[in-house]
Amino acid sequence: MLQGPSIPEEQRQTLILGVGNTLYGDDGLGVRVAEELTRHTLPAGVAVEVAAVSGIDLVLRMDGWKRVILIDAVQMGEKPGTWHCFRAEDVRYLAGGQTLSLHETGVTQALELAEALGKLPEEVLIYGVEPERLEITEELSPSVQAAIPEITQHILRELWKREK
Repeated sequence: MLQGPSIPEEQRQTLILGVGNTLYGDDGLGVRVAEELTRHTLPAGVAVEVAAVSGIDLVLRMDGWKRVILIDAVQMGEKPGTWHCFRAEDVRYLAGGQTLSLHETGVTQALELAEALGKLPEEVLIYGVEPERLEITEELSPSVQAAIPEITQHILRELWKREK
């Protein structure tokens, strides 16, 4: 877990979850972006965490937050390092019943379960990055590593835009 002090439930605004496994190449992208975000000043009510486990854990972590931002490696059939920001409803549509995430229980299934349980936040954004290399290594591929600053800045702009 990367977050600072615990945020009381009534002050929880945005949870940022870096999803992935840093021992599996580009799958560690979400964790790396989360780490980068903790180096910046964030608005009040924002927490950053790492979710290196199954999609079921995502449901538990999302509970009680107004907005959740997930960052994950996503196979979209695009050039490695390409990233897109999706809303929860876009992900379910794009996945079409398939697993969009690289994890056994994917983000799509976690969102469906959260909705069924009445625990889906008001807003869920998913930053998906096309991986290049999924093998046992702690190193990100150059194309995925190069996407981190742009994604980080985009998330920071979104967070601070809401504060105005």
